[in-house]
Amino acid sequence: MDIKKLTIFINLVETRSFSKTAINMHVTQPTVTHTIKSIESEIGTQLFNTNKHYVAITENGKTFYHDIKPLINNYYSALQNVKKKNLNAESQITIGYSYTPFNQTYLPIWINNFRKNNPNIKFNLTDLNHNDFKQDLISNNLDLVITTGRDAQGLSNIKRTILFSEYFKAIVPNDNILSKRKILNINDFTNQNMLFLDNTWAAIDLISLQNKIKNSVSNISITYANDISALDLLIKSQQGIALGLYCLYPELEKNSCYIPLNWKSKVELAILTSKTVRKKAVNSFIKSIETYTYNMTFNNN
Repeated sequence: MDIKKLTIFINLVETRSFSKTAINMHVTQPTVTHTIKSIESEIGTQLFNTNKHYVAITENGKTFYHDIKPLINNYYSALQNVKKKNLNAESQITIGYSYTPFNQTYLPIWINNFRKNNPNIKFNLTDLNHNDFKQDLISNNLDLVITTGRDAQGLSNIKRTILFSEYFKAIVPNDNILSKRKILNINDFTNQNMLFLDNTWAAIDLISLQNKIKNSVSNISITYANDISALDLLIKSQQGIALGLYCLYPELEKNSCYIPLNWKSKVELAILTSKTVRKKAVNSFIKSIETYTYNMTFNNN
């Protein structure tokens, strides 16, 4: 039964006046009359005794009123709760990301810059590996994910916003002879100690390059790090050569340097969002990040 019809019925019980109910419900008096007759016809009983001078509720009408009013009140209460929850959700941005020195440096800057002009927006951050964030993004548990562009492959209904692109570089300890080279080929890693990131945390681009090196270079020693923070410690302690990007390591320690790698595949730093569920605040936040990253420059160390 239509909620508006029931609301008219409840109001008529409480006013005992067709004209007052018409005013209260912003309808015509004939509409009130028609609505009551429609309800009576639907439930098969008379709810009111009426004439030109009075409106009296029947016993069945009283029973129906006492049973239906709490339900209508609960309906409107639930409606208000949902609207309030939706309003709160609109003022929150949930970001999915994997820990990297880049994100550690720039995420706070992006958030702080945005909140200067949008102080009512709150941020939730969720640290996820590359397998977990995809399902959360598809399920709309995340508003956006900061990752590489190729991570969107195979995901339907996902939009990519590219911030910048770059080529892979080798992170080489300064005391390694390869640090003097202007560019490195994959075969140059022969007899070297390599630092690889576990596939659970590595983006598709990095997994592809690691597999290429592992399958192409026969005499090589590989140490696997369980996550980025472990890899970061291995790099800082000069335990071998790692594969780097500015979108992972915007700056290196003074004991290491970036050497360009002869690997043609370009990596895109991207923001992934749902094509259908996009809050206004999320759109504004992404635009502010695009503005910030447009003129970003990095030191080659």
